[in-house]
Amino acid sequence: MDDHRAAEAQSLVRTIQVPAISKAVLQSICAVNGIPKTGNKSDLQRRIIQQITACSDSRDWARLKEIRESIPLPQSSYYQAVRPQTPPNYAMGSYGQSGYADLNGLRSQNPPPVPFQPAPSGPSARLRPNAGLVPPSITYKTSPFYELKYQLGDVRTLEVMAAHRNSERISLKLQDHPALSLCLTDPTMRVMVLCTAGNVGVQEIAFPYQCELKVNGEDIKANLRGLKNKPGSTRPVDITAELRLKPAYANNVELTYALTQKKFYLCLVVAKSVPIATLVGQIQKKIRKESVVAEITKKAGDPDVVATSQNLSLKCPLSYMRLNLPCRGVSCNHIQCFDATSYLQLQEQGPQWLCPICSKPTPFEQLAIDEYARQILAQTSDSIEQVTIEPNGEWAVPGAKKVTATPNPDASFVDDDDVVISEVSKTAGRSTAAPSVVSVPTPHLATPTSVASRDTSAAPRSSNKRPAPEVIDLTLSDDDEPPRPVKRANYGSGYPGGSSY
Repeated sequence: MDDHRAAEAQSLVRTIQVPAISKAVLQSICAVNGIPKTGNKSDLQRRIIQQITACSDSRDWARLKEIRESIPLPQSSYYQAVRPQTPPNYAMGSYGQSGYADLNGLRSQNPPPVPFQPAPSGPSARLRPNAGLVPPSITYKTSPFYELKYQLGDVRTLEVMAAHRNSERISLKLQDHPALSLCLTDPTMRVMVLCTAGNVGVQEIAFPYQCELKVNGEDIKANLRGLKNKPGSTRPVDITAELRLKPAYANNVELTYALTQKKFYLCLVVAKSVPIATLVGQIQKKIRKESVVAEITKKAGDPDVVATSQNLSLKCPLSYMRLNLPCRGVSCNHIQCFDATSYLQLQEQGPQWLCPICSKPTPFEQLAIDEYARQILAQTSDSIEQVTIEPNGEWAVPGAKKVTATPNPDASFVDDDDVVISEVSKTAGRSTAAPSVVSVPTPHLATPTSVASRDTSAAPRSSNKRPAPEVIDLTLSDDDEPPRPVKRANYGSGYPGGSSY
């Protein structure tokens, strides 16, 4: 077993040493595995190889597995390997498999051909590679949401119309296009309308600015312009639901456009759609918890930055709901995450592939699951919206303190008079159980003149309780009582100790 793992480590080392691998891919591997991603290409390769060798020497096979999962397979388009060409009748673009290598510059304009494999059963079982199934003749920018399969008919050229309107019509019959039979048995096979502004090189979806699309006379409600001033944010138009795939029925697809200054190219393609739930399950890269903690402590150790705690929101900045699967790009320098499903839903509507937090390019293959945020979500309840991150990487729920036994919030303020009042109330035979400062307030309005002159600085802390003049009388004595003002003679009463009667 150990020999097998050691051989696997050597295989990973040889993969990293492949000359065709780009620096961007190496930086992505380093970011996922907590390896510094600065320096040139040889430095990145050396660090990754050292990490692989260390795992092999220490027999840390679990860590080696994580490194292996973060390294693209040699057969992907990250490696520009030479492959044998197949006959033209069997050629079909491998859209959506490598899919996103345009960013690292390794993808050629013409994707490597893949042999056609007919469906095992149903109407598609009768299809053959030379039975009218042809790949798209224009190379379109790939997307993780669909995989372009077969082109229906020829590409139509939309001529320049600077001052007039023009319409282009395409007729679709089930018997004329065998690829349409795939849509009858497989719900993921869809008929899409694609339009571009060029036919050489990799093209983005772009419709004329003023145009409208109809299928069998019905208007198609779709965003044909994409996001304003955002090239590449337009999606193909799915018209499968509007088609009537019946024998001998002629479906009519009509695009009307006007005021164009250049040519456009229109075609219909059968594509295989990929659900968002499937894409979420395909996110394999992970950002280790140790890597996140190391990044936090590194920033806190910067002498030019004052290290303080920071808040980490557990809500997605896109949906404003609690995170389900926290993700961020491997090139992002922040610890705030967004939800994978919400992010993919946004890109499906208008693909931009930009991080919603830092606006850095974040294509599908650079999405990674943040294990640090994922652990926080697992250890907190659904009602918690944010946590506090300390400079050492530890986290806590804001406001969570140790519970201490405090009988009364005002018990920290007790003066001598309050203590005397409590003691006297006990000696007077009153049934006062465990009196406190608040239970026996200092009287204010019903206080004799001598008491008011004795303690004029103490303000009453409660005005809604009944005063206890008999208790206050017992607290006074002849020694500490100040001289009383001269009063009018009263011949009807005696001293406190006797009686005049």
